[in-house]
Amino acid sequence: MNTVIRLLSLNVSLFDENNEKLSAFLKKTNPDLVCLQEVTKKVDASALDSYITKKAIDEATLQLPHSFYAPNYSLKHFKQHNFHGRETFEYDFEGQIECGNYIKSNYVIDAAKSIFVQRSFSYVIDWEEMSKHPGEEPRMVEVVDLKISEKQKLRILNYHGIWSRDKQGTDRTKAACQKIAKLAQEVDHPSIICGDFNLFPHTESMHVLSDAFESLVDTFDIKYTRPKSNELSGTKRNVVDYIIVSKGITVQKFEVVDSDVSDHLPLILDFEIQ
Repeated sequence: MNTVIRLLSLNVSLFDENNEKLSAFLKKTNPDLVCLQEVTKKVDASALDSYITKKAIDEATLQLPHSFYAPNYSLKHFKQHNFHGRETFEYDFEGQIECGNYIKSNYVIDAAKSIFVQRSFSYVIDWEEMSKHPGEEPRMVEVVDLKISEKQKLRILNYHGIWSRDKQGTDRTKAACQKIAKLAQEVDHPSIICGDFNLFPHTESMHVLSDAFESLVDTFDIKYTRPKSNELSGTKRNVVDYIIVSKGITVQKFEVVDSDVSDHLPLILDFEIQ
């Protein structure tokens, strides 16, 4: 009988001081795999501990011995106008930090790499200029191959998508999705793609993936993956976070958890490998 594996995908929020909530949620859900976005790590000792999530995640997931952290960019200060529903959105971390994607696993990592779909790892200073539409910020996808058993392997692709205000996508987001699809299909074993894509489901970019694989937010008719307080909550489907599976994955349970742990909602998948 195949083992049921629990995967959690969540954008943990760069701008929230939510370490206690995050730690409690991770312990409660007890996942076998975590795929997280906007995870922060200290570069300067002076950076505020309350905004550093990697340490809290590690302490809450001691049962997951294998990990791969891949930064998108480094920053010390963030300021942008008309962002997240606020006229001026500004944070000072009081020291340089890294922000990236993080996979932790109960299973051995056979191989791991980060593939940039836009720009390269950078120390970002001018966020006003960087985030003009279409966004120029560095973005990458983590690609990890796991050894589930002697005969079973699994590829995980953990992505934090190119930012856009309207979540409608551009030629760049479509090219990024095409690259991710190719990475998912280049191995013989099953793949799971997850993360915050910053794209609505109906977009041409997301159809690149939903036409080639099974997008679980569509299968389960999910209406939102952001809290109701989000500035886009009035849209028909405020869905920007995804778990997408290839053939060879049997879904046992999928849910989007209504939680205040972050400014995104957690996605949890219980699955087996055929």
